[in-house]
Amino acid sequence: MANEINRIVKLFADLQHGQCWVGINFKEALQQVDAAGAGFKRPGISNSIWELVSHITYWRTRVVNRLTGSDNPPPFADFLLPDIMEEAQWRQTNLDFEAAYHLLRNAIQAFREENLDKPSPKEGQTFYQLIMGCLQHDAYHLGQIVAAKNNL
Repeated sequence: MANEINRIVKLFADLQHGQCWVGINFKEALQQVDAAGAGFKRPGISNSIWELVSHITYWRTRVVNRLTGSDNPPPFADFLLPDIMEEAQWRQTNLDFEAAYHLLRNAIQAFREENLDKPSPKEGQTFYQLIMGCLQHDAYHLGQIVAAKNNL
């Protein structure tokens, strides 16, 4: 029987590139998005796809830090955009995004289930709330990415 950690890991895997409960995963949503499309900001939309992918990378890294006992922010900015926004930089952003997923998955897999209800480094938050909040955060921004892609 699967334990809670395994179920959580599966939810993240499905959101990243599996059979996601929202009907689309990140891999599918980001397919055929080039650098120009990723960097495009339609008037009235606050963030580009590129900014959203960078933002998710930032927060996944922040969650990994908290799971390992630190509340330090990542060593890069939130909503980070490179100085040059061409295909090579977009590919790197996608590689960083996938790497952040693997770091998060590994941190969750290594986390002891009996510690889920213990306080995280962020005051007023358990580790379970931290992890599930990250999942909800990612799903929310996936919806924004899909909406932005549909407006290209």
